[in-house]
Amino acid sequence: MKTYTFVSFVFALIFQAGPFVLATEAGALASSTKSFGGYDYPNLYDEAMPMLWASKLVYSFAKLLQEGRAGGLDLADTFPPEVLAAYKDERLDVRDLGEGNGLSFNAVLKIVVANAENLKEIESEWEYVGNIIQKIQAAEDADQSSDDFFLETFSSIDAATQCVYGVLKDNKNKRVVVVFRGSTDLSTRDWQTNLSAQLEGMKTPKLLKDSLQGKLKKRVLVHRGFYNYIFNNKRAKGDQRYDMILNDIKPFVEEGYKIYVTGHSLGAALSSLLAFKLAGSDKSWIPKPITCISYASPIVGTDGFRTAFTLLEQMGHIRYLRVNNDADTVPTIPPFSLGLKRRMMKHVGINLRLYDDSFILSHPNSNGWGFVNAVRNSVLKPVWSVLKYHSLQTHEERMDAQKETLQNLHLNDLYDDGKLLGKEFNRDEL
Repeated sequence: MKTYTFVSFVFALIFQAGPFVLATEAGALASSTKSFGGYDYPNLYDEAMPMLWASKLVYSFAKLLQEGRAGGLDLADTFPPEVLAAYKDERLDVRDLGEGNGLSFNAVLKIVVANAENLKEIESEWEYVGNIIQKIQAAEDADQSSDDFFLETFSSIDAATQCVYGVLKDNKNKRVVVVFRGSTDLSTRDWQTNLSAQLEGMKTPKLLKDSLQGKLKKRVLVHRGFYNYIFNNKRAKGDQRYDMILNDIKPFVEEGYKIYVTGHSLGAALSSLLAFKLAGSDKSWIPKPITCISYASPIVGTDGFRTAFTLLEQMGHIRYLRVNNDADTVPTIPPFSLGLKRRMMKHVGINLRLYDDSFILSHPNSNGWGFVNAVRNSVLKPVWSVLKYHSLQTHEERMDAQKETLQNLHLNDLYDDGKLLGKEFNRDEL
């Protein structure tokens, strides 16, 4: 494999596209897509795996841009002069390139080819990233003449005070993808955000107000650090991240397109909140359902947040697959909020829990398993192995071990499974 391929397919790979279900044996392969609400969705594996790769490579792409701003990359022959000049002091915004489509995959390939050796040096997990690229290369069409995949924006220049995210557009599969980076080092506010586990009142989305009772009509309680990072960052210079994201994605949500949100660890928590906000919005240009596929997410909200989130699922406004490894500690925290008003924290969405040779599917709406879920989500995990089980590489290895079985499942079918979702979960009206 040539060394220059580590970022070259970053856009293409993103767009390839009982109450518990225990899987140990592979079944017959299902069709690659199933139509739901007029949109063709891939099977569970093919829908989730590209989001895993995106969640991994957002770390690498942020490193690439940081190196470029430090003068370690040669970009003069790739970017137009006006874009290159702004990029040094501003976030990467290339929406006006490519006749309004953004920076194409082929343009990114030129950057990588010109800076092969430097890119290899700044990517510490080169072997794993290289394995991802090899898989993409094996499946990718050899014809690179057409441009279907585009980068629109990548916000990382202010990473010391704000979360890092990118927006990409896939004309082939009609998706606009928002991907959040997870925690890095202490030079950013990432870890301060993780540890700010007090509760914050998040305004109840407009589409839910008439369907909830009591205080939930006005607010749901969520993790303060995660909430502030997107919606109320006091250190932000200019717009909040949420407002920036809306501005970034709106021009590209064309008729028939869907919005996907993804991320790993801290990025997974942020993707959960963004997806919840988008799914409950009454803005006419935001297509429903919003799809969120997260990896190793910490717990985001309390029981009221779960109630509101589940209602959005029932209404068909959000599809959420929350993937984690069984022995990972991060998805078990925080078990309760900090501060004077301590509340138990609750997970949301359909959970795909991965083991070495099997997986379990569950949903918090299932009846009679609260104690079992509490024990499974306890913090009594092998802390010494947290890096292994928290890593996206282990997630990928375990999903690959169950590839054929996962390819026989579809997320929309899981939402129609009464045993998995519980008797009270009803989407018949859709």
